[in-house]
Amino acid sequence: MLIQRIKISNYKTYLSLDLDLTVDDDRPIILIGGANGGGKTTLFEAISGALYGLKIENKEHFMELLNQGALNTAKPEISLQITFVGKVLGQQQKYILKRVYQLNPQGKPLESVSLNMNGNMYVYGTMTAPKDRVKAEQEINKIIKANLPQELSQYFLFDAMQSSELLKKNVFAQTIRDNFENVLGFKKYLQLKRAAEKLQQEWARQRLEAEKEAQEYNELCAQKDKLTADLNTCIAEQDTKYKYLASVEVEYKRAKDGAQEASALNKKIQELASKIDDIVKRAATYAEDLKAFVDNIEIDLFLPKFASNLAQEINNILHIKEQLQKENTGAYPLETLKDVTNKIITYLKDLSLCSESVDEEQVVSHIVAIQNSTNKEDPFGYLDEAEVTALSNLVKRTGSNQFIALDRQRQELEIQLSTLDNLCSQKQTLEQTQAGGNEYLIQNYEAAQKQIEKLKGQEATLKADIQRLEKRIHQFDVQIQQEPDIKFDTLVKLKPLFEKIADSLLKKKKAQIESEMQQQLNKLLVSYKGHVARVELSDSIEQFNIKLYHTAGNEISLNQLNAASKQIFIQVLLKVLRNLGDYNPPVMIDTVMGVLDNESRDALMEEYFPQLAEQTILLCTTSEIRTDSDYIKLEPFISKTYTLHRNVEAQNTTVEDGYFGLTLNQ
Repeated sequence: MLIQRIKISNYKTYLSLDLDLTVDDDRPIILIGGANGGGKTTLFEAISGALYGLKIENKEHFMELLNQGALNTAKPEISLQITFVGKVLGQQQKYILKRVYQLNPQGKPLESVSLNMNGNMYVYGTMTAPKDRVKAEQEINKIIKANLPQELSQYFLFDAMQSSELLKKNVFAQTIRDNFENVLGFKKYLQLKRAAEKLQQEWARQRLEAEKEAQEYNELCAQKDKLTADLNTCIAEQDTKYKYLASVEVEYKRAKDGAQEASALNKKIQELASKIDDIVKRAATYAEDLKAFVDNIEIDLFLPKFASNLAQEINNILHIKEQLQKENTGAYPLETLKDVTNKIITYLKDLSLCSESVDEEQVVSHIVAIQNSTNKEDPFGYLDEAEVTALSNLVKRTGSNQFIALDRQRQELEIQLSTLDNLCSQKQTLEQTQAGGNEYLIQNYEAAQKQIEKLKGQEATLKADIQRLEKRIHQFDVQIQQEPDIKFDTLVKLKPLFEKIADSLLKKKKAQIESEMQQQLNKLLVSYKGHVARVELSDSIEQFNIKLYHTAGNEISLNQLNAASKQIFIQVLLKVLRNLGDYNPPVMIDTVMGVLDNESRDALMEEYFPQLAEQTILLCTTSEIRTDSDYIKLEPFISKTYTLHRNVEAQNTTVEDGYFGLTLNQ
């Protein structure tokens, strides 16, 4: 399979793209450069999407994928078209595969697919009648699968950075096993083995005559199936956790190293927050004091000033009132006179000292007349007691001018406010550093480690339970086999047969794989260059593993390889499997250098990329394929070069010939 052309319309950063990807026989490499965020990964995704389809979930997802330049069109659509050549049943064919995505009036994403195979058209879409759709879809999928099945695409269309991250502990072993099972075609025999086992169980159920035995057998098989499903889920969860650990391992180590500074960082943030809070409170207090000053300025300032001008007159009034009060101390209020007079007359009458005919009102009137004749008249009698008190308080009040204190407060506050922006900026910077997820990342990473240990325990328990159930199931199988049954005997034999076929195929290719990997690793694995004595594969695909041995005789631990060496190892493995597999697909690599050091980079440039495949598409930045060194080494093997340019303002990526200004010499 060779990709000839990719056309993109309105997909993500590409408004329109038509890219020629044909290669010459002796120049298998196409080099596509671009800055980070320039559209390399999107191009990678577009090629995969053109082959296998975009899984657009809803209207929101569609709008996320749609280029901004197409938003205002009457009927926006995303179009991906890929042209490739491949062989089907030994005959080379040219294919043009196009996928178009739109929204219906209800906002539901629709897909339309067409495949032109040397002039023969296959068309289907979401709106196609189910019967016609199924038939056309099957034909198209059959053609795609014949050239590059989707389950294998991850081994040939991949991100080099991600490939190194996957190679961690048991994920490493699982990745290698998946490569062998899928790329070399062993997986179908393992699937047949499991299918035979399932059929054997079904036939056994039918053979058991006793209802109780049949029920027990069915329950055992059901338990085993459930435990097997739980086991697969448990292993999948472990893989997910391992992949997560791998993806954040570098950040975790940095976070762990910085954890010691976390306490000091938090303390500094708190100190800055306290300073900021103090300034804000001071500003609020000043505002309140200023408002109170303005609200009470008449009482506190103007009224005392006014009162001081009338002090002499007010003091004179108060003096007269006071003098009159002293002189009239003998006078009694009318009510008091009435009360006292009543009591005296009553007393005298009781002692028969006065006549019963004495009139109390006359006595009181007489006393009042005497008081009025002897007391001086009050010229300010119109002032009641409360008003006299107010005048007294007024002359006693001193004016308080708070302006000077407020102005001093203002000056101090202005100085503090001038530092507020800087303090806030410092706090924000420290919070961003803190919010870098250090604590959160550490907690998640270590929680994932604990979960893995827990899952390992669950895995061991599940395996033990499955083995126990298998023994009990086998007892029924032995019972059934005592009675001749050709079908059951055949099914019993098929299970180990398919496993044996897979193992036999592995043994046939084993020597080739071991020899070629040894040669490639001695060239490319810089840390052990020339010192890989042998590569050893296990004989069983079910219990598959791979080992490396040093010329000194010791085993080289794959898990102990650094990230660069692991990336080299998996890329060597993919190359060998590709050469020995059933398919001949192109290889497309994003982030080509991943985490490689200079020596490993040089090895890839000279020994790997030129002989990797009939078509190799490399997506990279100038820091990965350097124009002054790496490019020169690759140039004799390059058919085409392109550079992607991202227009931030227009939100669009365009392409031009050449690699960052370098024109290809051919």
